[in-house]
Amino acid sequence: MKLYYPYFNLFYKAGTTNYRLDVIVKMPGNCVEDAIEQNYINDYWEVRIKLKEKNDSLDAEKEKMEEFNIELTPSDVKQLNNIKIIVKNYDNLLRNGDPDGEGKTGSGNGELE
Repeated sequence: MKLYYPYFNLFYKAGTTNYRLDVIVKMPGNCVEDAIEQNYINDYWEVRIKLKEKNDSLDAEKEKMEEFNIELTPSDVKQLNNIKIIVKNYDNLLRNGDPDGEGKTGSGNGELE
């Protein structure tokens, strides 16, 4: 079963440099957010959502949808022309599902807020 499907929108206020990425991710029910990292790498602004497994819950769902609101912090707005989102479980215990989930957007795909 493939999981980690990010669906995302880039929001920004016209005339400002405040950018926000809203991401909805389909992921295994026993995963929780560990960290969110962002950096400019190889012509892409990369947003990496790191997940870990939470095994103390016996009634965990098989899969779930989770929303993340990420304030983007580029040093230059032009770095946001291409955005890559990576959702990955960094806990080695996960054995089912696609290990990498990625989504990309290009310039002009953002929405004015």
